[in-house]
Amino acid sequence: MSSSTPQKRVSTPENGHGGKRPRALASPDGGVKQERRGQAEASQGGEGEGAVVAVQAMDDPQISVRISVARLHCNACLVPLKPPTFKCEAGHVVCSTCRGRHGQGCAGAGAYAACVELDDIVRDAKVPCAYEEYGCTSWVVYHKVVDHHRTCRWGPCFCPDSSCELYASPARLAEHFAAHHAWPVAKIAYGKPCKLAVPGPQGRQVLVGEGDGCVFLVSPCALGAATAVSLVCVRAGGDAVAGAPQFRCKLWVEVEGNKENLALVTSMVASSNLSGGFVAAEQGMFLAVPPELLHDESGEAPALMVRIDRAGAAAAAASARSPSATPPSKLPKRLQ
Repeated sequence: MSSSTPQKRVSTPENGHGGKRPRALASPDGGVKQERRGQAEASQGGEGEGAVVAVQAMDDPQISVRISVARLHCNACLVPLKPPTFKCEAGHVVCSTCRGRHGQGCAGAGAYAACVELDDIVRDAKVPCAYEEYGCTSWVVYHKVVDHHRTCRWGPCFCPDSSCELYASPARLAEHFAAHHAWPVAKIAYGKPCKLAVPGPQGRQVLVGEGDGCVFLVSPCALGAATAVSLVCVRAGGDAVAGAPQFRCKLWVEVEGNKENLALVTSMVASSNLSGGFVAAEQGMFLAVPPELLHDESGEAPALMVRIDRAGAAAAAASARSPSATPPSKLPKRLQ
């Protein structure tokens, strides 16, 4: 293989030191054993013969290495290898999918042997997330990199303001929205309504989900004499992200002194990386707030109520973690 072969920085096995290099790595020819023996001797503490020796458990030490990308890819389909792996008689390593059809141009493809040792390597080999510069500190198993990037909450998005060119993670965008655009930022508990002011023509509201830090942007746009209010989840990849957490929301506006009139919409929450700016009314679901509620004769200011619920796999995972923590609904009975 030529010297121009791409290289990957790989960490193996499981990282347990948070980036701090174990002392044992300085002596690869037995340093781990020496350190453990030293801990055992120290633990005796001179307490005499027959003392119980407590050996402190150590996590597996870590090293960072550079390795040819080709070493971690199937020789047939060229995708990253994942266990189980196999080697043909000619020495080509292939994935389980290609084992039965790795014959073209290979005279040694008649028989295969399992690569148990290589399985251990591809199972544990990790690389830093591509979004490391945006805040992600994860080391990802190499053959799972694509899946991780699809759902990584640090995937960068755009500031929707046309005068701003910031490109950052949703978490950093939320800080930016508050510091540079003075948009109100509030935490929201899933399954519970949150009361907001109905945003004006240029008003924005930023919501951050408790527990997972998902960022939601509430923005208005004119709809004739009415106001259209939309809510999107700020996420890299937008709605094309498979396996990402899904949400549904209820948006409604009512006036305290006017219980007869109500504007309500319930829908799945769309996702956007905001590359096209603010979401317009024609781009997805929105709540149409009629002028009768915006300028109610009672003089009471209308309130925008927002309730976001986890949906699909996200809801199942939350339920599994806390099956009895589902809060009672605070929606008016007519909205449930």
